[in-house]
Amino acid sequence: MGDEAHASQSDNDETSANTMKILFLSSDTGGGHRASAESLAKQFQLLWPGQVEYVLHDMVTNEGTPPYSSLVRFYKHLSANPSQWKLVYEVSNSRAFEMLADAHLKLMCERAVRRRIMDIAPDVVISVHPLMCNVPVMSCAKISQKTGKHLPMFTVVTDLGSAHCLWFANGVEKMFVGSQQVWDLAQARGKVPDEKLVMSGLPIRHDFAVQAEALGDRMSEQGKAYQAKVRQELELPRFDKPTLLVMGGGEGVGSLSKIVDALYVELVDQGIDALILVVCGRNEKLKDDLERRDWESVLEKGRKKRDQRVATSSTCVSTVPPTGCMDGTVTNSIRKILSNSSLHMDNPLSAPALQAEESPPAQEETALPPEKPTPAPEEPAPEEPAPEEPTPEEPTPEEPTPEEPTPEPAPEEQAPESAPAHLANTEGASFSEEKKELDFEAVSMEPQLPLVTQTPVSLDVPQPSFERCNGEVTVTGLGFVTRMAEYMVAADILVSKAGPGTISEAAAVSLPVMLTSFLPGQEEGNVDYVVDGGFGAYVSDKDPIGIAEELTLWLRDPVKLGLLSKAAKAKGAPHAARDIARFIGDSTLKWKEINEERSKENAEEVENISSSDSSQ
Repeated sequence: MGDEAHASQSDNDETSANTMKILFLSSDTGGGHRASAESLAKQFQLLWPGQVEYVLHDMVTNEGTPPYSSLVRFYKHLSANPSQWKLVYEVSNSRAFEMLADAHLKLMCERAVRRRIMDIAPDVVISVHPLMCNVPVMSCAKISQKTGKHLPMFTVVTDLGSAHCLWFANGVEKMFVGSQQVWDLAQARGKVPDEKLVMSGLPIRHDFAVQAEALGDRMSEQGKAYQAKVRQELELPRFDKPTLLVMGGGEGVGSLSKIVDALYVELVDQGIDALILVVCGRNEKLKDDLERRDWESVLEKGRKKRDQRVATSSTCVSTVPPTGCMDGTVTNSIRKILSNSSLHMDNPLSAPALQAEESPPAQEETALPPEKPTPAPEEPAPEEPAPEEPTPEEPTPEEPTPEEPTPEPAPEEQAPESAPAHLANTEGASFSEEKKELDFEAVSMEPQLPLVTQTPVSLDVPQPSFERCNGEVTVTGLGFVTRMAEYMVAADILVSKAGPGTISEAAAVSLPVMLTSFLPGQEEGNVDYVVDGGFGAYVSDKDPIGIAEELTLWLRDPVKLGLLSKAAKAKGAPHAARDIARFIGDSTLKWKEINEERSKENAEEVENISSSDSSQ
């Protein structure tokens, strides 16, 4: 990749004292690095209109040596093969490799990098890529020493939940990070002091800041009205439906087709009207296929797959403990669903009073040992039989005691038939300790799963048929989207891979996120960032039915959706790019003034020396 030079347009060609020339160091290993650089450049131009010129340069490809110079070429292959990516990432993220790469890059590339920086002659250098930190820091220091003018350098870390060790070159002016996780890594791995770290959030496109300001609180009446307005401006097929935005990266990567099919089937069968927007990116084949897809056939096949899944899981659960019946797909799906909205009162497995608690018959109340009846309120004082009968052995229900044959008090004292048995049992204060233990076992919440397995599904028994109330679901394929901020405002849920930029953009407009894939190592921490932050969940794209089921629960639970949106807004930093640009720009202009003063002083000193020599 060659230099990409950009200059702000101004009304005159005269250079101002406030003009800045910015060098961004980036690489096309994923779209996030370039997007961050361009977002920052946009903010520089907005803050200092007509006074900014910037260059986007890939020093790893142009001035690097193998294997680094081939990284862009290998990126697509590695990202499509997660196991290989994981191996490369884990090996390169070790302390041994860090020391080796640092020495190797400085020895083989530093001179070429230094010459290139001097040719560009920037006022400031900003790195948005981990492989362009250590060497440029050394080059900038040497240039400053040689020219007598300080050349500041800054690092903007573009990862969220985890970060490669090569990010943390300690010689920069400031290091901007997007999360506490990366802050901690910078201190642990790079020994970066607190005074050099700035918690800023990730720089994202200016459009998201504009849309975040206009949207406000997504769940408020004002927010909903603005969302409806944006939907109309985007000319969506329907404005009044819950909308899901499904995407898999700029190339349309991922199991988008299967996820969309599963969503369609689940939403239709659950009777939820919805609009599914699919960002196909450059995948024109997927976009055309969605337009021609036979959705009735998808519905029929999807129902069969789901029924087979339910039957298989039910049969399995009825015979062995749940963890013994999970294949890799199910285990992977459950791994990160820590914010599962199904843990609510409407879920029979999580309700406090289960149906099985009513199984003990009401007669057990009257069959209690006769020496233990609760005396009626009218006659508490005359009789006190309890001290006379503390015998350890209690008669069984089949052995009625001859002393009290009359059961008159029993009907009054008995709990109503509709009340659960454990509530009636706990009303008597004179029950024996043994009986209390039995009662607490009956109401224990631990054996919930076996209660469900008492009636396993049998494939031989015909199941009752119910009339379906089908939802009206529309699927629309989108190409390469340039108005992503508006589409995220229009959506109610985002379904995406765990890219840090995408997550930050969603949080900026308070959009709940369902993550379906991640690059091992590099993006795995982003999953934790979303789940621990409380604004999304993770279900593997290998389990599209699981994704659809979870999202259906979200759509059925407005309270849950509101909490997810609120948590997303708390994590959002829509103005991060502006804040970073302002800080760097102000610092750069100050250094320019200092450098100019030093130049004048040096020039005067040289002139004085020359004049003194001539006078002699």
